[in-house]
Amino acid sequence: MTPALTIHGWGAVTPVGLTAPQTCAAIRARVSGFREVVVGLPPEESQLAARIQGKWTLRKTPADWLSNLASRAIAECLGDEQPDSRHTVLLIAPPEAFREHPGTGADASVIRGIESRLGLRFHLRSAVLRGGPASVFQALRAARTLFADPTVHYCVVGGMDSLINRSDIGRLRAANRLRDSGNPQGLVPGEGASFILVSPTSRWLRFRPLAQVLGVGAAVESDTVLGPKYSVGDGIRAALSAAVAETDGGEPSLEFVASTFNGERYGAWESLIARTRFYRTRKERIEIVYPAMSVGEIGTAAPALAVIVAATAIARGYAPGNLAMCEASSDEGLRGACVIGPSPEPPAFSGPGRRAS
Repeated sequence: MTPALTIHGWGAVTPVGLTAPQTCAAIRARVSGFREVVVGLPPEESQLAARIQGKWTLRKTPADWLSNLASRAIAECLGDEQPDSRHTVLLIAPPEAFREHPGTGADASVIRGIESRLGLRFHLRSAVLRGGPASVFQALRAARTLFADPTVHYCVVGGMDSLINRSDIGRLRAANRLRDSGNPQGLVPGEGASFILVSPTSRWLRFRPLAQVLGVGAAVESDTVLGPKYSVGDGIRAALSAAVAETDGGEPSLEFVASTFNGERYGAWESLIARTRFYRTRKERIEIVYPAMSVGEIGTAAPALAVIVAATAIARGYAPGNLAMCEASSDEGLRGACVIGPSPEPPAFSGPGRRAS
């Protein structure tokens, strides 16, 4: 069994909440952030989307907007624990290169932009992840290697993204992937940022840990949404199997799922087949939470949000069980999964998003 990673903090900015507790409460209450917006594509038709309300000064450029979203979520993520940033590695997933997102910049500029806004300097081994949403889970696996370095005490892992821009809307519209009156099985573009703070030990802890990452898996799917064929779930099934292989109880112990599935026909087909092939233990039902029902498709911000939603439900006692499987997929084929369990020392919540030591 692989040693677990402990989660010490998290932060999120989404269309239904400017903090992780707000977002989790809104998702639990089934609040929708969907609104009709005009993106400016010719013809200038309105598009159903999930947009974060913010001052125009924060949106001067797409790069500024993504950096501001990430900085706010990371600040919340670090807020309680307050780790020494010099011993904290930042592993951050921006929009993928193939999307030609207007806010995508060089790796160094992504990290420096966040550091300048936070007034911090992160560990030199900080890196930018270019594998899409599932690379966030892949980064959790890489964190174990990073923690072998005695100068690395923590890792901040997550992503920031926005699909509400001309490039992404045009690309998705051309592929008939957007939800509209003619395509009820399409995605709703959204935007957001979410991050989790992890460590292999409680040695440096100021507060009780919030949850544990018990197992992580990653695999590659050959039949992607960008290709001509539907997936039959080989990639995600392999990622799920790799994640449970690192846990004690295996597949029978899993009690609910937090998925980044966004409502697309491709994803529905893939997840349906993969689940029937992976979950072999008889259950009356398995509960599945889909944050995209509230926040839309938020790209690389979705995996960490799935972890936050699942772990919050476990910690606050309203989850259907204590072990959750979180799933994520990238358009270019990467698939990721991780098993989330309760903290070895159950956190005592003293208020919204606050923990008693």
